[in-house]
Amino acid sequence: MEKTGSFFVRSEYYENEEGMIELYLGKADVNTYDKGAEREFLVSNGAGSYGSSTVIGANTRSGHGLLVVRSKESETHTVLISKLEETLHSGGRKYQLSTNRYKDLIYPDGFRYLQEYQGNPYPDFLFVIHSVFLRKSIFMPFNGTCSVVRYELLASPKPVTLEIRPLFAHRTNGVTCPDHSGAGFEAINSDGMVNVSGRDALSHVSFAGKPNQGIWCEKPLWFENLVYEKNAETETPSVDSLWSPGYVTVEMEPGDVVWEVLSEEPISYMPEELDTMLKDTVERQQCFVEGLPINAKHSLAQDLARSSRHLVSENVDSSPAVISGFPSAQLRARDTFIALPGLTLATGRGETARGILSAWLERSRRCRGIMPSYILGGESVTEDIDSGLWYLYALQKYTAHVKFDFARENFAELADIIDKYIQGPPELGAVMDGGTKLIKYFDTDKTKNWMSGDADGEPLVERKGYLVEVNALWYDVLCFMDEAARAIEGGPVEKYSNLAMEVKKSFVDIFWNGAADYLYDWVDPADGRRDELIRPNAIFSVSLPYAVLPDEMGRAVFATCWNQLYTTYGLRTLDPHNEKFKGRAEGRPDQKKKARLRGMACPWLLGQFITAYMRFNPGNVDMGWRFVRPFTSHLRRGCLGGVAEYFDGVMPYMPNGDILSAVSIGELLRVMHEDMA
Repeated sequence: MEKTGSFFVRSEYYENEEGMIELYLGKADVNTYDKGAEREFLVSNGAGSYGSSTVIGANTRSGHGLLVVRSKESETHTVLISKLEETLHSGGRKYQLSTNRYKDLIYPDGFRYLQEYQGNPYPDFLFVIHSVFLRKSIFMPFNGTCSVVRYELLASPKPVTLEIRPLFAHRTNGVTCPDHSGAGFEAINSDGMVNVSGRDALSHVSFAGKPNQGIWCEKPLWFENLVYEKNAETETPSVDSLWSPGYVTVEMEPGDVVWEVLSEEPISYMPEELDTMLKDTVERQQCFVEGLPINAKHSLAQDLARSSRHLVSENVDSSPAVISGFPSAQLRARDTFIALPGLTLATGRGETARGILSAWLERSRRCRGIMPSYILGGESVTEDIDSGLWYLYALQKYTAHVKFDFARENFAELADIIDKYIQGPPELGAVMDGGTKLIKYFDTDKTKNWMSGDADGEPLVERKGYLVEVNALWYDVLCFMDEAARAIEGGPVEKYSNLAMEVKKSFVDIFWNGAADYLYDWVDPADGRRDELIRPNAIFSVSLPYAVLPDEMGRAVFATCWNQLYTTYGLRTLDPHNEKFKGRAEGRPDQKKKARLRGMACPWLLGQFITAYMRFNPGNVDMGWRFVRPFTSHLRRGCLGGVAEYFDGVMPYMPNGDILSAVSIGELLRVMHEDMA
């Protein structure tokens, strides 16, 4: 800390190798509500709990909150403490640093005082009011049960008073509670800790600073009619009510640091302990980035790798897991297996990948060889026909980058997964056709592929019979199983190699559309119907490790994907020339749902697209980087440092869905690791 005139100034910025502050936003980036509200930050504890909001502190989603905890029993997420309202008193005047949007107005407008934001190694905000410089930082200790907010008065001509008021929600992250009747909130102040109960939940707030520095003032208030305009599930913005029991008043002089700890458990810390936690958080992140096997000199790779840490739960009390994204925060098989190569193998976490694969294989064992689709309430749920195939794909990547022993040791269970597709039990919803040896989707009551979903009872996408990406995966995993069988003495080599050869022949015969030089999206063997719509599912025929198409056909498929489906941020889910094309998530809720699979773009499909490009253009790494570089600017909007789940399929390519998506980030990291090293 250095003294300048009558002011104390303390500076502690983190710079990259070029000396530039990373993930930096200046005044021009946040000087209006709209600019600030479109930029979101996220912190997590590496075990599924998180804290998230916009850089101006205005919550725009029901999933926003400074302390959102994951229930170990149900895998649901509960917003315990939504936000903090801060008021600074200086020179006889008060300045409200918070920002909220209500039904009819934005109040207060504290974003006016936000001068800069930096995102690494943790969210850091600088508020400037004339000659007062107040720094605010937020982090979550690894595997902890709390969020920590740090305030530091960097400069001021005289002491100031800071009021910090916590706002409590105690609801799941996917709902709002506009009516607060029956909430039953109560607060008890005990030895500097405020214990809050209500809506069948408990949370706690404690203060740490110099002795006798903070005074708790009990003054209960309801904050009503708060609006979350980015809740995409509803036709109108969601409205919420939050409760606050009071606030802490802190006298601060230049150089003072105070801490607010928001916790699920009744814990309190001394300032020295919190300072150690903060240093540990920084050190963990720095060590992680320094150990990356990918090209970490590229800022995009560094930022994506940092964000990947939020999506991989490494809770010491449970099996590691991939979280689908935020705010959805679910355990979904398909998302896990698609994202695993990038989130774990590309970031040097081979043992974590092995733990994830082991946990899901055990779930498959309990389901008699059928890979479940997702985990709900601690129970495995089976809905998707391709979860087992994606599992074998992820294992294939693991064996290629780490070692083959897992496949060899668990070969019997892997063979059982394959056998279930050959046998076709009813709960799987799919079976290998005895004639073509292709996988046939026979369950007409459910939609069990990645393009599943309905709007008002109408399927978003009609698909039946043979699905093109499912059978491209089927061929790939049969080739992998042949590879695994050859590594075992006396393994059933011919079983898988013979099946693979028959599948490859049938695939070309049935899916190739010679008139369009493309693949049918699905073919129904029952009535001979063939879907000629140009969708991105054909890309898997040339992007998987074992490509099912010969090169000449593969090049034609890739060219069509590039010409018709490619956008800056992903492949469209439907050809824009089709009459059903809907490229933007706008209008009624059912129209937004339809847009997701009728024209919006998926970044995770761009990963497969780049892999296919590199297959046909080996060595052209510079072009590969040109495909991924546009995400560098996206990382400065939306969830800072992360990539969204979907983007509009037409200009201006607005992000949608999860603000931080496992499959989006995973696939971009994978291609950087595998194809652009």
